[in-house]
Amino acid sequence: MNKKTKSILLNILSIMALYLLITILIGTETMNNYISNILVTILITIIMTASLNVTTGLLGQLALGHAGFMAIGAYTSAIFTKTVALQFSLSLPISLVLGGLVAALFGMLIGIPALRLQGDYLAIITLGFGEIIRVIIENLEITGGAAGLTRITRMSRAFSEDRALSSVIQFSLVFWITVLIIASIFTLGRSRHGRAIISIRENVIAAEATGIPTTRYKLLAFTIAAFFAGIAGGLFAHQTSILNAKNFGFNKSIEYLVMVVLGGMGSITGSIIASIVLVALPEMLRGLAEYRLVIYSLLLIVMMLFRPSGLLGTREFSMLSFWESLERLWKRLFKRKDVPTRMPFQPRYDVWEDKPVLEVSKLGISFGGLRAADNVNLCLMNDEIVGLIGPNGAGKTTIFNMLTGVYVPTEGEICLLGKRMNGQQPHDITRDGIARTFQNIRLFKSMSVLDNIKVAFHSRMLYSTLSGILRDNACLSEERGIDIRARELLRVFQMEDVADVQASALPYGQQRKLEICRALASNPKVLLLDEPAAGMNPMETSELMQTIKTIRNRFSVAILLIEHDMKLVMGICERIYVLNYGKIIAEGTPEQIRNNPEVIAAYLGSVDAQPGEVRGTAHA
Repeated sequence: MNKKTKSILLNILSIMALYLLITILIGTETMNNYISNILVTILITIIMTASLNVTTGLLGQLALGHAGFMAIGAYTSAIFTKTVALQFSLSLPISLVLGGLVAALFGMLIGIPALRLQGDYLAIITLGFGEIIRVIIENLEITGGAAGLTRITRMSRAFSEDRALSSVIQFSLVFWITVLIIASIFTLGRSRHGRAIISIRENVIAAEATGIPTTRYKLLAFTIAAFFAGIAGGLFAHQTSILNAKNFGFNKSIEYLVMVVLGGMGSITGSIIASIVLVALPEMLRGLAEYRLVIYSLLLIVMMLFRPSGLLGTREFSMLSFWESLERLWKRLFKRKDVPTRMPFQPRYDVWEDKPVLEVSKLGISFGGLRAADNVNLCLMNDEIVGLIGPNGAGKTTIFNMLTGVYVPTEGEICLLGKRMNGQQPHDITRDGIARTFQNIRLFKSMSVLDNIKVAFHSRMLYSTLSGILRDNACLSEERGIDIRARELLRVFQMEDVADVQASALPYGQQRKLEICRALASNPKVLLLDEPAAGMNPMETSELMQTIKTIRNRFSVAILLIEHDMKLVMGICERIYVLNYGKIIAEGTPEQIRNNPEVIAAYLGSVDAQPGEVRGTAHA
């Protein structure tokens, strides 16, 4: 048996052994009802913290009203089982799904306006939502008002007259629902949708520029988190015989948030560990009631001093591989046929002879009374390398921002292959064929080099969110295809050996190359490079010149380049535009620009400089 097979069996056997041990103890009444109830509470808490971590950890958006979704799921589930004349074993699973769906609906309705905001504003809105839900519940007759909803069927007594057997069934049901939800979150995180969500946390501007519809994925994460919280609420409702709105107040939301922070924002296994500790610890310290809060506070202080990023940070414990291990074992046991590899689709660009790939006409933008760009005309032909130079503050990056949809031009027109691009969202522009890098490197730093490239394949993939969670053939086929293509791209940049290295651990020069490589993964027709040689030494700059030429020849892409290093610009550009105070003051071949008196005066050298006298690096 090889190492990989041992790892598969170990992961699966660990889960099964834990489950069997606890169920045997419950069934033989070694555990009393009190301890059994604590175990179920821990499992429900795990679902809540893991679901909150989807929003707060994976997405990076602070939410303070997560208990509100739990309340919606709890009351929906409890009211359904009380009013529908069905056997409890049938009504309970239906009520759990219904509670999750209603909570997800509220999550979507709240998320549409709230997720357009960030930071403190989003936290305030979600906090307000949680309190509003609590107040509404306390004032509705159907929810029992302030007195609460009573006579709810308890799982620990409903399945069998034998109390121990009923407790075993309750634990089994909650345990496997928890395992299923945790596995779903793990597999979601390893899919194209999960990578999209994590990329938003890492750098929302870069995510949009690589083809991720950020608003849509913020809403998806928020809705999924609400759905799981609703299911947890349904389980909570049937763990007790009475529901009260006070159970879902602000303190409850903060309690779950503390668990997420302590476990590590972005680590699902961290949330599991924190849930177990912070639910069990107060119960264990009941005999030390006088000192319990002191001990609890000291533990928090020690954690924040020595592990400010939480127990696991964004890393996962070995259980991250559980679902993948189960998938591989299933394939071995049942001899599942290999899934055919599906390569990412290739966008088709219709390029006409002697017509420009990118054409910019009379482009302009104003910020209040400041005219940042005025009457700018640019033209890129097929497979051409064009430079855009000028003093600092001339408006070069502003033009890039307009070309990629970050800024909306106040006048003028942008056409890519004859299609008007004005007003489109950045991710749509990336999908249509314009990709870019940034003056200040914007990588997804906590992700691996390979995953940085895979994120940019997003717009070229088709499988759904459900396929990503289930890891079905459609998902596996496309994931295998982009893995092959991503490694091929890294090979072009001689970076295949660092594919599994975290992006933040790369040296500066390789980070620059990775950003260019990521931009190429969307298969653009026009590539915008914003000061790619910034911060590089002469040797790295020389390598970059060859890389840019290789990109143009191999990928058939037109390149527009902003750069201050005149040796690089003059060495690889076929034409150059010179920008000064937001206006194009010259255009021509490197030789023409080198000898243009107006360009020399404005940028390349002093007014007294002789034509052809150009410094290596120009500055404002």
